[in-house]
Formats: sequence, structure tokens, C-alpha cells
Amino acid sequence: MRSDLKQRLEMMRGKLDNRAPVAEIWADSQLFVSPDPVCDRLVELADIDDSDKVLEPSAGTGAILRAVLRAAPAARCDAVELNGALALHLRRSFEGVSVHGGDFMEFSPDKRYSKIVMNPPFQHALDIKHILRALSLLEPGGILAAVCLNGPRQQDKLKPLAEVWEEWPRGTFTYTDVSTVTLKIRV
Repeated sequence: MRSDLKQRLEMMRGKLDNRAPVAEIWADSQLFVSPDPVCDRLVELADIDDSDKVLEPSAGTGAILRAVLRAAPAARCDAVELNGALALHLRRSFEGVSVHGGDFMEFSPDKRYSKIVMNPPFQHALDIKHILRALSLLEPGGILAAVCLNGPRQQDKLKPLAEVWEEWPRGTFTYTDVSTVTLKIRV
């Protein structure tokens, strides 16, 4: 095995060994759980407080929701999750959070949100599509904080909209070495 690949595998194994499992659920290959520092930064960028109406699209295992509720326990939160087993896990784990099972791109809420925090799927530029869709669900003055790829398409489509564009080191997300950023967009 090439030494650089071996080192990356050892680094990933070390990250996994230091993590407590959230839930054992078979999920799509596009599920990359947001590490606590990324979740905390998203919540900080969104400036979430107890009076907010918060949406977490593609909520996965709930890592971002946990950070939101740590910072603002009284915030009114909605979550969307396509994977049925993960949606069930979220319903069981987050009392008071309204969990919608289904595709975020087809989600039609009857309200707008003051804050949206998200780690969308990246495959086939879905991060761009999900972020642009999420912007349409914000109320005037609302804030979106998201993770996305730091690729040329994202830089072309999303960076001009962002008031914050912060790069994360490669390897921040377990199992992948892609270049990612957190961004903040205010509407």
C-alpha cells in the first residue's frame, strides 16, 4: 500500500476511534456526519438564539441539531431527512423538533425560517442546488450557514453571495479528504 494512502487510513481510523457512536443506521454513501467544531461554527455563523425558527435540511444523524439546541434550547427547530431510518432516529432523539421525512428539494413548509444551518449532499453539485433552494425558505433578514465543497462551481455560484467563506483543512470530515468551506449568506 502506498505510504500516503496508509497514513490517511491511519488518520481516519484514529478519528473514528475517538468518536462516540450516535446511532447505527445503514445510510447513503453521501452521509458525512459534521464534526462538532464544524457544527459549532455553523451555529456561531448563523447567530442562533432562543427566538429563532431554525431549519436543518438533510439532518442525517442530528449532529448540527445538537449544536443548535446546545446554543439555543428554546429555538423552534424543523428538520428534513430523506433516509427513513435516520428520520426515525431524529424523531426519537430530538423531542420538540418537527422532523419531515422526505426529499428536501420537495419540502414545502407553510412558514419561512429565520436561520437555516446545513451540511447538504455534495455529489453532482447537489450542495449548490440545496443551498440555493434553502435561501428561498428564509424570511427577510434571515441567515443561512452551510458547509459546501470548495470547488470551482461552488466558488462561482455561492462565494459571490457569501459574506463569510471559511476553508476547513482537508480531512475535517471522517472518510473523506475533500476541500470544504463554511459559508454565511444573509438575505
